[in-house]
Amino acid sequence: MIRSDLPAVKLADLPGGPEPLVLCATARLATGLRRAHGELQAARGAVTWQALQSSTPAMWLEHLTSSALLRGEIPPAGVPGSFLARPQERSLWEQAVAADAGAAAELFDREGMARAAMEAASLQRTWRIEVPEALHTEEYRAFLRWREAVAKACREGAWRTADDVMAWRLDCVERGIGGLPARLGIAGFIAPDPLVSRLLVVLEARGVELFRLDFGRDDTAPVIGVELPDAEAECVAAATWARDRLARDASARVRIAVADLPARRRLLESALENCLHADAVGAGWAALERDYAFAAGSPLAAEPLVDVALRLPQLQAHSQRVAQAEFGALLCGPGWSADVDEADARARIEAALRERLPPETSLERLLRAALREADVLRAPRLAAHLAALLDAVRSAPRRQLPSAWGRAFAGLLDALGWPGQRRLLAVERAACDELREGIGGLLALDAILGRVDGGEALRQLQRHCRDQAFAAARRAPVRVEICSLADALAGPVDALWVMGLNEGAWPPPARPNPLLPAELQRRAGIPAARADSLAAEAQSLQVLWRESAGEAVFSWAQREGERPLRPSPLLADIARRAWPSPSAAAAVGEEGVGDEIIERVDDARAPPVGAGERIRGGTALLAAQAVCPAWAFYQYRLGAAVLPAPTFGLDARARGSLLHAALEEFWRDRGLADLTQMDEPARGAEIRRVVEHALAGFDREAVEPLPPRLRQLEGERLQALLAVWLEVEARRAPFRVVACEERHALDIEGLPVRVVIDRVDELEDGRLAVIDYKSGRNVSAASWAEPRIGEPQLPIYAALAFPDRAVAAVALARVTRDDPAFLGVAESDGLLPGVKPLDGLRKQYAEGEFPDWARLRRLWAERITELAREVRDGVAAVVFEDEAAIEYCEVRPLLRVAERKNQFDEAGEP
Repeated sequence: MIRSDLPAVKLADLPGGPEPLVLCATARLATGLRRAHGELQAARGAVTWQALQSSTPAMWLEHLTSSALLRGEIPPAGVPGSFLARPQERSLWEQAVAADAGAAAELFDREGMARAAMEAASLQRTWRIEVPEALHTEEYRAFLRWREAVAKACREGAWRTADDVMAWRLDCVERGIGGLPARLGIAGFIAPDPLVSRLLVVLEARGVELFRLDFGRDDTAPVIGVELPDAEAECVAAATWARDRLARDASARVRIAVADLPARRRLLESALENCLHADAVGAGWAALERDYAFAAGSPLAAEPLVDVALRLPQLQAHSQRVAQAEFGALLCGPGWSADVDEADARARIEAALRERLPPETSLERLLRAALREADVLRAPRLAAHLAALLDAVRSAPRRQLPSAWGRAFAGLLDALGWPGQRRLLAVERAACDELREGIGGLLALDAILGRVDGGEALRQLQRHCRDQAFAAARRAPVRVEICSLADALAGPVDALWVMGLNEGAWPPPARPNPLLPAELQRRAGIPAARADSLAAEAQSLQVLWRESAGEAVFSWAQREGERPLRPSPLLADIARRAWPSPSAAAAVGEEGVGDEIIERVDDARAPPVGAGERIRGGTALLAAQAVCPAWAFYQYRLGAAVLPAPTFGLDARARGSLLHAALEEFWRDRGLADLTQMDEPARGAEIRRVVEHALAGFDREAVEPLPPRLRQLEGERLQALLAVWLEVEARRAPFRVVACEERHALDIEGLPVRVVIDRVDELEDGRLAVIDYKSGRNVSAASWAEPRIGEPQLPIYAALAFPDRAVAAVALARVTRDDPAFLGVAESDGLLPGVKPLDGLRKQYAEGEFPDWARLRRLWAERITELAREVRDGVAAVVFEDEAAIEYCEVRPLLRVAERKNQFDEAGEP
């Protein structure tokens, strides 16, 4: 601890006002001491009082020298150049790193390396580390080059870094500027700091009386140690403890300090929400000011509207390669354009783009496609905003000053309707205002960066928003504050819970700067480089934590996943207490929860199909009903579906459509005789014609034509596929195609079913053969003999679509290059190659059940009618014969198969 020899003064004994001044290790401690001092004055009955003067050394020195400048004690000529802010200095280091790396700069973490180099330069200067040439590594030599480049830039620009400014201000105090307090206290300084030590020596030499502020409480209780199963259990226990503490004393101030706050933030926030605001569920409660708050706030970039504002200019800055997922997320999300009035249209546009464009493409191509869809779906405001974005992309200059880019970004956001139509909450307005300030702050980088491209300017803005902590102003004081261990010492509180104190996390491991020799850092006494120094600091902090809280709880976890954990060795002397399990703790205060009030609902039946209800799906609806009734209900009655995934080139569905179109064109008004009369050149020419016809039709429907090379490859694939398949067709008995892609509207038990029959052939004797094309290898007609027909398309055609015609064969046409074939069943032999008659398939079609062809068609009609009756009556149970049958079910998550398995496992049922 710095200057432990100084006399201690209790916080309660300080009078307040300009004297004395208290210098604090952190700004949070300075704020906390002012608050605590004010509470003490109010408790004594004071109506008004002067606030305690508390500050960090850097802030106080800045105020002191600024006042001296105003009084004329420091002449303007005595100010050593322009002072660089931290972002400006960091940009200088980044430029030095990038220039040194040359063309390979993009392969490095420039920001991380610049941050490490800034820290190394500061440590080397503050702790006076000299590195002998024998210890110069490649990394250190690179650091020297970067340091020299930064120093040269500072000389040329007459700039001064933060370390230069701090040293100058200390010199001003040493030279005798006025405004020093008669008494000065220090608080919270645990780790040694050469600059603070020098400041105290200078102040003492100038006659300032120094003391050490003791802000501990007189009513502290022994600290409690608690071991819990894991991090989630720690968060739940701490949140429950905070709730109970506030229930006992509504005016209590509670603090929760977390060892690894970024990793546990969501867990802790969820636990606090459940314990302190269990009823605040839904968007209507978003404006409610919570009883808890994170002391350091959250990154400005994490605010939803700020995130949108940063992603919109990124489309412009990186317009040559845009991920459709990124653009789609913006389309479906709020915060810009007509996000309320045109929300449905925007979602439909995003779904359409998934089917029409690849996963990555140019912004101009994306915008052209989106504009076309916006016109069809009547989204005029979105269309206007997308047109503005397209104009901005086309007119943007290649390079300009950061401030000019800032104006361009601000103009673009206005042109795109940011931040949307909805009335903003107070916290959202504050976040938008801070973003606008950050955009204006790009002006400070003009002299540092010069003319840059839009991507670099946006990167600087994004980094500013990541680094900028955001916390909206509050109307009421925070009752439960959450902070990191570094901020846990922030003045007295009534109750303190410190979590995550496991071995390896507490005390924190040594982390010497990677650019300086670690041994020299340890010799110099840099605390972060020495494990013993960190352990001593941790012990001192534990003492201060205990003394500053009325009650304190230290906790740790038993495990992380499957890895067992141990408590920190620094907790060996702390008394341990058993803590209720998280589930039991979470239930504290709940009454009357028991089996008697649990209502069990059988949800296996949905509402019957209503009059006028439109049901889509056709034969796919009945197929899903046969496999799993809940599948049919969710996907075809409720409309749940998986959005199509964008693909490069053509997906399987598009290739299947092209095949259907080519075969339809080939067989229109033709038969076997037409095929066999073609010689090889004529057949090849006809195949090329129908393939070109199919591709031309695809191009007419697409957002833009296929690229020439892809079109050529797809044409060659289709030509080869048709050549192979037509060889199979040529081996058939005589037939004539009487229908291609024929549409039928059927009524099955009052259920309207629209079907499209790929092809109907008329045989020599006038009977029909019904054919359905399949371009995949996994094709089967096995379910046609089952009570629940999982592939009902062809049985529907055979049994219901042609009630007055003699259907002699039904078959799936597997159109593949390696194994083309017909698969199905026929009334007699020889009608289709490879398709056996009913009497030849008795292992599959039992004679007792399917004695003849007429009975087969009647059974198909009965079973399909029964499926339609189930749909009509609302049968929607999660029932299936084989889990493999629902492997490709689009709504499988809604079936909750895994959860049901867990229920069976817990109940010990098969």
